[in-house]
Amino acid sequence: MTKSIMIQGTASNVGKSILTIALCRILTQDGYQVAPFKSWNMALNSYVTNNGAEIGRAQAVQADAAGIDATADMQPLLVKPKGEGQAQVIVRGSPRGDFGVDRKNQDYINWALEVIDDSLTALSQQFEALVLEGAGSPAEINMKEQDLANMKVAKLKQTPVLLVADVNRGGALAAVVGTLKLLEPADRDLVQGIVLNKFRGDFELLEPGIEFLEEKTGKPVVGVLPYCHDIKIPDEDSVSLANLSSTKAEIKIAVINLPHLSNFTDFDALALEPKVEVDYVSAEADLSDYEAVIIPGTKNTTADLKYLKDTGLAAKIIKAAEDEIIVVGICGGYQILGQKLLDPNLTEGDDKALTGLGLLDLETTFREEKATHQVQAAVNDGYEFCSAQKISGYEIHMGQTQRGAGVEPLLTITERSGEKVTMPDGAVNQANLVWGTYLHGIFDNDQFRREWINYLRQQKGLAKLAGDSIEQRKELEASYDALAEMVRENLDLELLYRIMEK
Repeated sequence: MTKSIMIQGTASNVGKSILTIALCRILTQDGYQVAPFKSWNMALNSYVTNNGAEIGRAQAVQADAAGIDATADMQPLLVKPKGEGQAQVIVRGSPRGDFGVDRKNQDYINWALEVIDDSLTALSQQFEALVLEGAGSPAEINMKEQDLANMKVAKLKQTPVLLVADVNRGGALAAVVGTLKLLEPADRDLVQGIVLNKFRGDFELLEPGIEFLEEKTGKPVVGVLPYCHDIKIPDEDSVSLANLSSTKAEIKIAVINLPHLSNFTDFDALALEPKVEVDYVSAEADLSDYEAVIIPGTKNTTADLKYLKDTGLAAKIIKAAEDEIIVVGICGGYQILGQKLLDPNLTEGDDKALTGLGLLDLETTFREEKATHQVQAAVNDGYEFCSAQKISGYEIHMGQTQRGAGVEPLLTITERSGEKVTMPDGAVNQANLVWGTYLHGIFDNDQFRREWINYLRQQKGLAKLAGDSIEQRKELEASYDALAEMVRENLDLELLYRIMEK
């Protein structure tokens, strides 16, 4: 019989995802074949599996910590907001169309629970242990009937639940007691333990609170996890966005904080490089302070293009390019760099045609079909900012982009979802100062990233970084292990395993 545990929280951002990562790693280290599962999530950060299925980025990271490939069953329902009350719904990895955010329809709820149960059953048949993650809080009374992420999911297989609270925010004890009090008795019985997360300070001051919790709720406190800020694991959502830097910065990179920004984890690896700072900037930013400006991916390219124009950021980006500041576009940002964006079927919004920033001679046409692929590619020869080399990444987009006459592609895609192909991707201007690509994860390629950073340093008159490029894979594996060790030291694993046996 498959062992399982579900991590729920008293609120969003209390640490459910990071604890799930830790437990996936610990169970793997202890010899179990383990998989993560999150039934439903609303997020813009997504990932493409080996067979082209789109799931939430957090579940891909959790699967990675477990040493397995992510699959669509690990997140059967992904909702990606587009704005104006609309969201794209991804079902077991494939888009099903745009829907309103209202989820009160009982037929929809019943159908969704069937989808969730099918995926959960499939994983239960493949793995020895499952770590489920909830979303938000299970005690949102106004959303109780529509909640497809918490107690309805736990009850499908009678999965025991750990309730996580964020001590650092304050009010954690009240949050735990209040959450449990608001649950139905059958749901409350599924909660088998409490975890207090992000604690810092004198533990002796917390001990009376632990005694109070256990006496008041009848639930054991399974662990108190310390506040941990030095373990570098990709965040789940933009609620965690912050300026990133490795050391005192010599190179500053601005990432435009678009309203519909997606896949911001594309830039985490840049901050691993020595003396690099990555700032997420808004309309007030002075782009002349930066060596490079990146327009990131977006769930709504046309809406974010309008935002850039309305706020004056478009003019600032164009001026930055004129001043020979490097400008880069990733996916939707790549489309925005072009001359024209055509939307004949109104898949993005209400405009059939928009003018882009005009920094690259490109024309993008939005289609109803979505491209989701893991890819292998080769950087084309002849560019100043990087050498010819093999790289990997992934595509998630609904547009097709044509280059103008004489515009050179950045890459040649050689493999797409396991099939051998020869396809140009991206574009570079003649001065090598403006470039773009559809590939998410391009900066996760160690050699490419280091060469590009050294090019920025060269443009500023700085010496190249000494030593080998940072190996992001090793950094990530070390972070998984450090996180697992920290949780082992502060969680009662014997009690956890007993709970999972129930």
